[in-house]
Amino acid sequence: MSALPRNLFYAAAVLCLLGLLAHELVGAPMVLEPLENAGIPADIVWLHHFSWHVGSVAVAAMIAMFVMAGRKREHLILAGFATAISSGFALLGIGLAIFGNSALWTTPAPYPWTLVAIIGCAGLAAARKTT
Repeated sequence: MSALPRNLFYAAAVLCLLGLLAHELVGAPMVLEPLENAGIPADIVWLHHFSWHVGSVAVAAMIAMFVMAGRKREHLILAGFATAISSGFALLGIGLAIFGNSALWTTPAPYPWTLVAIIGCAGLAAARKTT
Protein backbone atom coordinates (compact mmCIF):
# COMPACT_ATOMS: atom_id res chain seq x y z
CA MET A 1 0.00 0.00 0.00
CA SER A 2 1.27 3.46 -0.81
CA ALA A 3 1.92 6.10 1.82
CA LEU A 4 -1.19 8.18 1.10
CA PRO A 5 -3.89 5.68 2.13
CA ARG A 6 -1.75 4.45 5.02
CA ASN A 7 -1.30 8.00 6.31
CA LEU A 8 -4.99 8.76 5.90
CA PHE A 9 -5.94 5.65 7.90
CA TYR A 10 -3.44 6.60 10.60
CA ALA A 11 -4.83 10.15 10.65
CA ALA A 12 -8.35 8.74 11.09
CA ALA A 13 -7.06 6.56 13.94
CA VAL A 14 -5.42 9.55 15.65
CA LEU A 15 -8.61 11.60 15.34
CA CYS A 16 -10.57 8.69 16.82
CA LEU A 17 -8.07 8.46 19.69
CA LEU A 18 -8.41 12.18 20.37
CA GLY A 19 -12.19 11.82 20.24
CA LEU A 20 -12.08 8.87 22.62
CA LEU A 21 -9.90 10.74 25.11
CA ALA A 22 -12.08 13.85 24.92
CA HIS A 23 -15.23 11.73 25.27
CA GLU A 24 -14.01 9.93 28.39
CA LEU A 25 -11.84 12.55 30.10
CA VAL A 26 -13.77 15.74 29.33
CA GLY A 27 -17.24 14.71 28.24
CA ALA A 28 -18.00 12.06 30.83
CA PRO A 29 -17.57 14.35 33.85
CA MET A 30 -19.56 17.10 32.10
CA VAL A 31 -22.49 14.82 31.22
CA LEU A 32 -22.59 11.78 33.47
CA GLU A 33 -21.96 13.41 36.85
CA PRO A 34 -24.72 16.03 36.47
CA LEU A 35 -27.14 13.25 35.47
CA GLU A 36 -26.47 11.49 38.77
CA ASN A 37 -27.48 14.67 40.64
CA ALA A 38 -30.53 15.49 38.50
CA GLY A 39 -33.05 13.37 40.34
CA ILE A 40 -33.49 11.05 37.37
CA PRO A 41 -34.26 7.41 38.30
CA ALA A 42 -31.10 5.34 38.74
CA ASP A 43 -31.96 2.88 35.96
CA ILE A 44 -32.14 5.71 33.42
CA VAL A 45 -28.89 7.27 34.67
CA TRP A 46 -27.04 3.96 34.51
CA LEU A 47 -28.47 3.11 31.10
CA HIS A 48 -26.99 6.40 29.93
CA HIS A 49 -23.65 5.46 31.55
CA PHE A 50 -23.76 2.16 29.69
CA SER A 51 -24.62 3.84 26.39
CA TRP A 52 -21.90 6.45 26.87
CA HIS A 53 -19.23 3.81 27.33
CA VAL A 54 -20.53 1.63 24.49
CA GLY A 55 -19.65 4.56 22.25
CA SER A 56 -16.14 4.55 23.68
CA VAL A 57 -15.76 0.83 23.01
CA ALA A 58 -16.92 1.34 19.42
CA VAL A 59 -14.40 4.14 18.92
CA ALA A 60 -11.61 1.97 20.38
CA ALA A 61 -12.54 -0.70 17.83
CA MET A 62 -12.45 1.91 15.06
CA ILE A 63 -8.93 2.91 16.13
CA ALA A 64 -7.77 -0.70 15.93
CA MET A 65 -9.41 -1.18 12.53
CA PHE A 66 -7.86 1.94 10.99
CA VAL A 67 -4.41 1.03 12.36
CA MET A 68 -4.67 -2.52 11.05
CA ALA A 69 -5.77 -1.25 7.63
CA GLY A 70 -2.81 1.12 7.58
CA ARG A 71 -0.40 -1.70 8.31
CA LYS A 72 -1.58 -4.32 5.81
CA ARG A 73 -3.44 -3.97 2.56
CA GLU A 74 -5.24 -7.24 3.34
CA HIS A 75 -7.05 -5.40 6.15
CA LEU A 76 -8.61 -2.70 3.97
CA ILE A 77 -12.04 -4.13 4.73
CA LEU A 78 -11.49 -3.05 8.33
CA ALA A 79 -11.04 0.56 7.20
CA GLY A 80 -14.33 0.14 5.35
CA PHE A 81 -16.04 -1.03 8.54
CA ALA A 82 -14.49 1.77 10.62
CA THR A 83 -15.49 4.34 8.01
CA ALA A 84 -19.04 2.96 7.96
CA ILE A 85 -19.28 3.17 11.76
CA SER A 86 -17.98 6.73 11.71
CA SER A 87 -20.44 7.61 8.95
CA GLY A 88 -23.23 6.18 11.08
CA PHE A 89 -22.12 8.23 14.07
CA ALA A 90 -21.99 11.34 11.88
CA LEU A 91 -25.45 10.73 10.43
CA LEU A 92 -26.83 10.04 13.90
CA GLY A 93 -25.41 13.29 15.30
CA ILE A 94 -26.54 15.36 12.33
CA GLY A 95 -29.93 13.67 12.15
CA LEU A 96 -30.63 14.18 15.84
CA ALA A 97 -29.57 17.82 15.57
CA ILE A 98 -31.87 18.39 12.59
CA PHE A 99 -34.86 16.27 13.54
CA GLY A 100 -34.50 15.98 17.32
CA ASN A 101 -33.17 19.11 18.95
CA SER A 102 -30.92 21.79 17.48
CA ALA A 103 -29.16 22.05 20.85
CA LEU A 104 -27.05 19.13 19.66
CA TRP A 105 -25.29 21.50 17.22
CA THR A 106 -23.70 23.17 20.27
CA THR A 107 -22.03 19.88 21.27
CA PRO A 108 -19.22 18.01 19.52
CA ALA A 109 -21.57 15.16 18.53
CA PRO A 110 -22.21 16.05 14.85
CA TYR A 111 -18.68 17.10 13.92
CA PRO A 112 -15.67 14.82 14.55
CA TRP A 113 -17.20 11.66 13.12
CA THR A 114 -18.01 13.46 9.88
CA LEU A 115 -14.33 14.34 9.53
CA VAL A 116 -13.22 10.80 10.37
CA ALA A 117 -15.67 9.40 7.80
CA ILE A 118 -14.36 11.77 5.13
CA ILE A 119 -10.75 10.83 5.89
CA GLY A 120 -11.65 7.13 5.92
CA CYS A 121 -13.37 7.46 2.53
CA ALA A 122 -10.36 9.32 1.16
CA GLY A 123 -8.08 6.55 2.40
CA LEU A 124 -10.23 3.89 0.81
CA ALA A 125 -10.35 5.79 -2.48
CA ALA A 126 -6.57 6.30 -2.42
CA ALA A 127 -6.01 2.60 -1.66
CA ARG A 128 -8.25 1.63 -4.55
CA LYS A 129 -6.18 3.75 -6.95
CA THR A 130 -2.98 2.00 -5.87
CA THR A 131 -4.17 -1.56 -6.58
